[in-house]
Amino acid sequence: MTGGMSMATVSELQVRRDKLLERLESLQTRVSHGDKTVQYDLSQAREALDLLDREIARNGGNRRVARHLRVRSNKDL
Repeated sequence: MTGGMSMATVSELQVRRDKLLERLESLQTRVSHGDKTVQYDLSQAREALDLLDREIARNGGNRRVARHLRVRSNKDL
């Protein structure tokens, strides 16, 4: 796997996003065992999800198609 995501297709990015979202939803922010508690920061996972969303949008996911219409006429419009 390369360092950047620009070489991936939209469907590959979507698969990565779905897997990350599934993992993020299953993570817990706080875990306790006995008298010890650990607090996890999930901001990196959320940032990765945002990055994937931006990359999908940039590479054509749900992008609107821009169309240009050129009108030519011999009469004044």
